[in-house]
Amino acid sequence: MKTTCRLACFACFALPAAAEPQLTLKPVKMPHGGNSLVCKDIAYGPRQLGKGAAHPDVAQTYDLYLPAEIGKIPEDAPFLLYVHGGAWIGGNKNWPMPLFVAMAKNGFVVASMNYALCNNDRGGDHAFADMLRDIDAMVSHIPQVAAAAGIKISKFAIGGSSAGGHLALLYAYDGANPSVLDLGLKHDVPVACVFSDCGPSDISSPEFGVTGMNANKGDFPTWTANFGVLSGLGRKYGDFSKLVKEIARYSPINLVSANCPPTICVYGDTGVVPTSKKFTYAAGKKRPYSDLWKMMDSGVTPPKSVGTDGIVAVQNYDVLTNRLAAANVPYAARIEQAPHCQILYRKLATVPWLFDNIRKYLK
Repeated sequence: MKTTCRLACFACFALPAAAEPQLTLKPVKMPHGGNSLVCKDIAYGPRQLGKGAAHPDVAQTYDLYLPAEIGKIPEDAPFLLYVHGGAWIGGNKNWPMPLFVAMAKNGFVVASMNYALCNNDRGGDHAFADMLRDIDAMVSHIPQVAAAAGIKISKFAIGGSSAGGHLALLYAYDGANPSVLDLGLKHDVPVACVFSDCGPSDISSPEFGVTGMNANKGDFPTWTANFGVLSGLGRKYGDFSKLVKEIARYSPINLVSANCPPTICVYGDTGVVPTSKKFTYAAGKKRPYSDLWKMMDSGVTPPKSVGTDGIVAVQNYDVLTNRLAAANVPYAARIEQAPHCQILYRKLATVPWLFDNIRKYLK
């Protein structure tokens, strides 16, 4: 059951004294970070290396980037929770560290978290639901961060890159309408805005299938098996049409409503994938990408090509912004000629634009 508090006061997020041990931060200076500091490998939950986590990348830990020494941080400093990318199977809280350093130097407090991954080599096949529950656990931990850092956090921004952008959108939109996913997430602290850097918004679309699978060398069996796990159906899910319907539930566009928080998004556009190109359907069997439209029951005639940033279809930008506009959800969006998740490094004007928009929605 959703228990989001709507009062804009710090006291309403105070935890009972005996609920959890007090958090003590031990920040250190960052190279080239100016006055900013970082606290590494802080626990937000019990799943730690050797205690339920087989690999450090799936432990419930985060790094905290601070704009100044504790006691010198403005108590109204904007707070961003960041969810890393990695196709839901890899990556960790260190990426993209240059962005976190830049944000800290510009007055932000940033927490970058690890979470459960869909990767047996790193500790298990976890689903989208497990990842969202980890985010929810981190959000419940935010009041401890505020108390330890000497700041007030009545609401926060959540963001992420690629797979992390997808999860950030899902988490933020679930808070607006929790009955869709029905995961019982608590949403203890309100989301002020959500930021997605090339995060897939329409993962059950043929366009997403074309570009994502193409980046994975057209390997249909591996691609669908991973989404079987991510959706909660398992690697041997059986019916492909059932898989498509299940991952549609985890497409952020299908959670958009008028209650969703303001959304900030950036997407790239670097070329096209011809739908006449073939993918490996099974051992020794190939089919053109155009077949995905019928396989995914889209009811639309396949286009001759699909725009891509190298991994995610440009269609994800179009459909997300169209849904937000139709629902009257405030948003700020950019599409740039840059590869997947390289916009903030190659299009430098996007960085101050991002900072200004997050600050605007956190006021």
